[in-house]
Amino acid sequence: MTPELERKAIRHKLERHVAASARARQLFAAGDHLLVAVSGGPDSVALLYVLASLVQAKRLTLSALHINYGLRGEESEEDARFVSRLCADLGIPLTCERIDLSRVPSQRKGMSLQTRAREARYAALRRAAAAVGAGKIALGHTADDQAETLVMWMLRGSGAAGLAGIRPVRDAVYVRPLLDVSRTDVLTYLSAKGVSFRMDSSNAKPLYLRNRIRHQLLPLLKQFNPAVVDTLTRQADILRDDDRCLEQWTSEWIGRHVQRGDDRSLAVSRMAVLELPVALQRRVIRRVMQQAAQSPYSPTFGSAEAVLEKIVRGRSGSSLALRGASVVREYERVRFFPNRTAGRHAGGGVSDRAVSLCLSVPSAIVWPPTEHVIRLSYAPASDGTGMPTGTQIARFDADRFTHPLVVRSWKAGDVFHPQGMGGRRKKVQDYFCDIKLPRERRAGVPLLVAPEGILWIVGYRTDQRFRVMPSTRRILVAEIVPVETSRKGKG
Repeated sequence: MTPELERKAIRHKLERHVAASARARQLFAAGDHLLVAVSGGPDSVALLYVLASLVQAKRLTLSALHINYGLRGEESEEDARFVSRLCADLGIPLTCERIDLSRVPSQRKGMSLQTRAREARYAALRRAAAAVGAGKIALGHTADDQAETLVMWMLRGSGAAGLAGIRPVRDAVYVRPLLDVSRTDVLTYLSAKGVSFRMDSSNAKPLYLRNRIRHQLLPLLKQFNPAVVDTLTRQADILRDDDRCLEQWTSEWIGRHVQRGDDRSLAVSRMAVLELPVALQRRVIRRVMQQAAQSPYSPTFGSAEAVLEKIVRGRSGSSLALRGASVVREYERVRFFPNRTAGRHAGGGVSDRAVSLCLSVPSAIVWPPTEHVIRLSYAPASDGTGMPTGTQIARFDADRFTHPLVVRSWKAGDVFHPQGMGGRRKKVQDYFCDIKLPRERRAGVPLLVAPEGILWIVGYRTDQRFRVMPSTRRILVAEIVPVETSRKGKG
């Protein structure tokens, strides 16, 4: 075979392989517009050439993005010029974006320069894709990148999610057509096509863990198994399927068992969690914590273990403040609060201070600990006689008590006569214990009080002494209104 025929055979083999892999993994379809991330290195250059070869057959539209961080001085500038010439030769429109990492804020404490660069890179890719109208973003990760990632996560003690490695498709937007192609095959392909590329000098420096794995550890592992890259890639595929199955079970379980509160908390039965296999317990805890914190980052293994040990298996009333979310054991329930509001419920913040507010009738006040509106009004007896009260609205005989009326926090020694208990007296503290209201939340419960006594433990139980009777002529109506509703009414 002549060198020219050999070059064509190699070229067609790799391009056919990528086309078949893309079809099997549904990376892109005919008519798609792809934004290709091009650094100028061999992987991204090969990706651009392979996709360019598929444009006609797949009716693809290609655009490219190059990011210049300026970290390597003139070398970075030459990378940008090289990519510009490359895209011009292929007739592919290119966007070049400069990013000054010193101006990129850290999203998390202790974020490394590499991580900040990655966050900035993905943000730039999303902006560029939106600007050119691309529905998919193609990245040049190879099988060697996959192997390096698996080894890196192994060294960190990762579970199945980490060992699932780099995903071929992420968020239905990011696609990696070369993920099962080795770097050796990439270099062979570029050599056969006579295409040059740039080498990032920082990739050779042993400053970063990935570089040490690439240049020191993987070559050593290849002495034991020459096909270690293929082996690790296959392992990632297996673990990715396992992880996907466990994640599906976790999502279905959360959908059935997790309840969302008006205070943006999430609650779950501790016994329901304990009945799960330990592997699913960890996943449930991590997922619910992530949802409560409304964070794109999954909590650490250590955080999930701490919640299981100290909260789920711990004592009622125990609490734990973690990054993004706080977790509280409330008798047989476990409640997760976003940290920005957790203090109101879990031992800190405004609910720990006594609150007392005077009300006239009609009027409405905002109860600070929960930001709910308590509204009072009068109604004729014909509008309420015989109508039941509930947790959000209560009715009282307005002639059985005097004024002023006060909405305040409960205090030690408070007593009332709960509706339905035949007029017997009960301490408010004992009532809270009976309904298993956690101590952390009691200070946030308002009491509607007249000089004659407590009318209503707001949202819970009324006092029988002030109930509406057939002889009632005037009714005091008290109701809880979410603050958003009250604002809409004013608008």
